[in-house]
Amino acid sequence: MHHRRIACSLLLTVWWATASCLADDPANGWRGNGTGLWPDARPPVEWYRVPRGAMEGLRARADRPAGKDAGEAPLVEKGLVRDWLLIGPFVVGDSVKEFDHDSLGGEAAVEPSAGDKAGGQTWQATTVPPDDPMVFGTAELPWLDAAKLLGFQPNQIAYAHAYLYSPRGGPARIAVDHSFGLKAWLNGRELYRSPQRQVALGFYTSLSTHEIKHVDQSSPRFDLELNPGWNRLLVKLSTSNKDDFKEMRFSLRIMDPPNVAYDSKNILWMAELPGRSTSTPIIAGDRVFVMAEPDELVCLDKHSGRKLWSAANNFFEALAPAERTANPAFAERVEPLVARLNAETDRARRVELRHTIQQTLIEIDAKRFAIHANDHFEAHFAIVGFTMPTPVSDGKHVFVWCNTGVAACYALDGKRQWITRVDTDHLSYGSSPALADGVLAVFLNKLHGLDAATGELRWSQHRVQKNIAAVLAARLAGQNVFISQQGELIRPSDGKLLFRPRGITAGDTGWSPPVILGETMFRPRYGVTELTLFEFNSSNRDDDPNAREGEIWQAKRSDTISLPGEVSRLPDGHWIDRWTAGSPLVWQGLVYQTDIYGMLYVVELESRRMLYRQDLGLGGFMHYNAVPVAASPTLVGPHVVVMDNQGTTLVLEPGREFKLVARNQIATQLDRRLPLPAQETLAYAPPIVDGNRLYLRGERYLYCIGAK
Repeated sequence: MHHRRIACSLLLTVWWATASCLADDPANGWRGNGTGLWPDARPPVEWYRVPRGAMEGLRARADRPAGKDAGEAPLVEKGLVRDWLLIGPFVVGDSVKEFDHDSLGGEAAVEPSAGDKAGGQTWQATTVPPDDPMVFGTAELPWLDAAKLLGFQPNQIAYAHAYLYSPRGGPARIAVDHSFGLKAWLNGRELYRSPQRQVALGFYTSLSTHEIKHVDQSSPRFDLELNPGWNRLLVKLSTSNKDDFKEMRFSLRIMDPPNVAYDSKNILWMAELPGRSTSTPIIAGDRVFVMAEPDELVCLDKHSGRKLWSAANNFFEALAPAERTANPAFAERVEPLVARLNAETDRARRVELRHTIQQTLIEIDAKRFAIHANDHFEAHFAIVGFTMPTPVSDGKHVFVWCNTGVAACYALDGKRQWITRVDTDHLSYGSSPALADGVLAVFLNKLHGLDAATGELRWSQHRVQKNIAAVLAARLAGQNVFISQQGELIRPSDGKLLFRPRGITAGDTGWSPPVILGETMFRPRYGVTELTLFEFNSSNRDDDPNAREGEIWQAKRSDTISLPGEVSRLPDGHWIDRWTAGSPLVWQGLVYQTDIYGMLYVVELESRRMLYRQDLGLGGFMHYNAVPVAASPTLVGPHVVVMDNQGTTLVLEPGREFKLVARNQIATQLDRRLPLPAQETLAYAPPIVDGNRLYLRGERYLYCIGAK
């Protein structure tokens, strides 16, 4: 198949691909309709929700400012004050008992510059590591580590000082982990004091531990009142007075309080959700369905955001009635806790109840209820979670698949039709399910086909052993098929493997599911750097009963488009893997892809040529459990929409040149109890569209955007 034919046929097949999501079968929840194409939508191009508090325009510097204005002081990004002056060490007899000893001779009043002396020591500049979106998989918090600069011994004191400039002033809040002791002043007023170690987070991997074990921990927090203009922030830190922790450091985030005022535009409503999720919302009729950690399906009225019903999908709910009655411990010990959880609205108490329920179930039957997961999955749980799979609907029912191996089906009014637990061995990355020929395809370590009417297991396909993000359903060569993330085709009726692309390996070749438009499959590999096109039609099928299993279909490999090698090199020549969590957007003969670092790549199908790449200037948050850009590019009406995980959405004009139409920001500030950016994570899921409304799934809220 030549590229010219593919490019021309796309315009004819896009309508089919978009309209197919309205049919009962096949159906996908991934990207809302499987394609990311909403060409008839007409929501607003501009929207925002931005706080107007003391953090707006906040800047910081280490040296004493020369004037009253901010000058060239850098902005405080994500609440992280990076530039400090440090002085010490000062040795004391006991760092706990003598924690209040004034080693500077007027510590609260200091206004230092680099090179100034106090207490026989010299103030020197130091910098906290940045939240660098280009540094992949950072596990440790950004510490100000005084021991690295000053040396370590027990029973010593040091001071760190920074100047903060707030244009309007007002209330703010600080969350901090510190090892060992810490005291803080703002403008000479003491705000916080603890001579002991206080670390609730420490590493970003701890977010996974907290969530998978239902542990609610809080770092020390204290409130402050910033003056308009310059402010002095002084931190005193110590080492231990025992032979234990050999640290003298802190990690601090400053943030707006949760009651900060906002300016907003074109946000019709925002509905608070019981938990985060990286799954995509779906729309069925007049209802929006969203998942929430660790197991909850939530149904909202799409016009108002009002919660209509919710349902839990977990090991306990999946017990058959006979199994529950056979052991009275379930009724005596577990069901009262579940009733309390259903009635509880406080988030912290809900976490405590979930922890108690989980421990109680393990005490009753550890083999059945313990969580078995590999270390890699556990460490990444804070971004993956149990509800990563997006639900799927046939228009009459909504089907749920959780990473625990629990599947369920509900009528749109919330009546559960069935729930089952599939034997999945250890837990790992799950995938959004798909629906075709009355079969629900689910993946967890291998592909399973469940009867959509009853939930009974119809088949398991052990050869499909790797899948990330989604299983898709489509009609190719006149037949409904399931498509794995690696491009394998599976027959819904019996799980027969019909086609497997060459070159599939056990190694990591990417995270993105393919896109199917008409009878062409676009399969990305190695992030954004490779895209293979497969064409399927009835002439490609080989129904020879002697054909080798897995190659019954002899699909023609149309071509492979590879980006030039230069895109995988940084300016200094170092190699960088251009991974992406999003599927490509294919529209009018062009392919749009974004990598996790916020670079956009546009390729022309006919010529196989990269037309341009563009740094989008997004400020996403990167660490071991955060990906700066994860949502797939989406066509919303006449525009291409791309997003980062810090609430920024860019609206672009499609075409052969980069044209920015709008830059939108939803900057809801959450009441963080750990030293993390207060910005709500928004969004890992691509937008979905319903006429002139657009829905965005955030960490805490679902937003409905439309013209008022």
